[in-house]
Amino acid sequence: MPVTLRLAFRNIFEHRSKSLIIGILLALGSLILVTGNSFIDASKEGIRSTFTDNYTGDVFVSGQSSEGPVSLFGVTSVGGLAPTPIIPEFETVIDLVRNSPLVEKSSGMATNYAIVMRGTEVSMEEQMQSAAESDDPSSRFLFLFGIDTENYWSMFESMDITSGARISQGQTGLIINEVQLEKLSAWMGRPLGVGDLLTIQGFSSAGMKIRELPILGTYHQRGEGAAPEQMCFVDIDTLRILAGMTVGTNEDVVLTEAQTGMLGDIDTDSLFSDDLFEDAPVQGAQFDEVKLQSEFADTKARELANTADEGAWQFIVVRTKKPSDAPALIKELNLAFAEKGISATAGDWQMAAGPYGQSVDVIRIVFTIAIVILSIVAIIIIMNTFVISVIERTGEIGTMRAIGAEKRFIRRLFAAEATVLATVFSLVGSLLALGVVALLKGLKIEAGNPFLEVLFGGKYLSPFVTPMNFILAIAAMILVGYVAHLYPVHVALKIRPVQAMQNE
Repeated sequence: MPVTLRLAFRNIFEHRSKSLIIGILLALGSLILVTGNSFIDASKEGIRSTFTDNYTGDVFVSGQSSEGPVSLFGVTSVGGLAPTPIIPEFETVIDLVRNSPLVEKSSGMATNYAIVMRGTEVSMEEQMQSAAESDDPSSRFLFLFGIDTENYWSMFESMDITSGARISQGQTGLIINEVQLEKLSAWMGRPLGVGDLLTIQGFSSAGMKIRELPILGTYHQRGEGAAPEQMCFVDIDTLRILAGMTVGTNEDVVLTEAQTGMLGDIDTDSLFSDDLFEDAPVQGAQFDEVKLQSEFADTKARELANTADEGAWQFIVVRTKKPSDAPALIKELNLAFAEKGISATAGDWQMAAGPYGQSVDVIRIVFTIAIVILSIVAIIIIMNTFVISVIERTGEIGTMRAIGAEKRFIRRLFAAEATVLATVFSLVGSLLALGVVALLKGLKIEAGNPFLEVLFGGKYLSPFVTPMNFILAIAAMILVGYVAHLYPVHVALKIRPVQAMQNE
């Protein structure tokens, strides 16, 4: 083997121009691999830390939906109109979570979308002027986090209250991102602050609900990440009402015997008879205003429809004792749910992040496809360069074959040359990538828009290289070099010794 390596180094130096071309391609490939993976890792880590530190914890529990996967942003379904399921048997589920030795903290929560409406105190002229000045539709959009104030604030401490105070037990109101509040102020045409009332319209499968809520405080996220600034916090009872999670929606409809008897007496033929539209006699004397008022006075059904269902929770967010405990806890909870027949599921932060978490996978897939295409092109170019090198060395190969060199020796020689080239130049390319990544991180390039914030994993580009990606890039380029040399070896072994010596 040492003889083969010495010959390999000698041949590389004797054919410096061809070796340099191949080496540059291999170095470029490893540089792209290391740098590209550093972007993907930074993006994933940025989004992961944003969600686990601020919103989702390490493990996320939700109800199951036949319409699609469930995340903090609702159900990912066609049209996006599927209702977010409520966790069934919540008390049993929360006990399973809290009784696990892997769990440090947990909290229930629910989410919903809403828009802010202008109050009647704003004149029509002011509304038209502010609408013309603010053309950003997101300025009036809110993504509501209904939280368990008893447990939620102790789980997530990465938020600074810039004015007012956090929602406490029994309070009703909103805590809004200070940037979003500035946009709302511009849209409303007047300054907004703590104590001001906002008219909020929520959406649900049960219809639209409107509530007037006070602004309790504003917040600023310490770790700038990919989470939207439209997120705001609200007391859980208000969220339940806005999302249609009320006691009235859970009430069974009970009909009396007289009512069910009427259903059986319907004559379908009479519905389409000729006398269907005959004028009915007007009997004004039968109108009883007192009786009508007494019917309207019964507000029991309306009160039920506006009473929050205190047992309704859409999600449970969990903080494990160690982040590495998350996979084991997910497996443990899903097994327990299956054994008890509970239609709930546990997942990681990526499931909870929904479209934000999926964006990392999309980026990785696109990058992987690009790398595969690049690798194929590199293999073809390297292979052609190797073939040219083989043709130039036909005399040398023929002489070695004539003096007794076996085909196995020729294979080892070319394999050694390819491996040495790939190892040396991929290492050089990977080291250059470390310098490029350090430079980009030092420049603190700002994202500038929400898409780049997702791509960067935060406000600024902060790539980093893991030891595994560094090693894998070198290994990938060695594999590329090895695959590229196979065809030239095949060509070399077809050369007859006599013919090769005559060409020389």
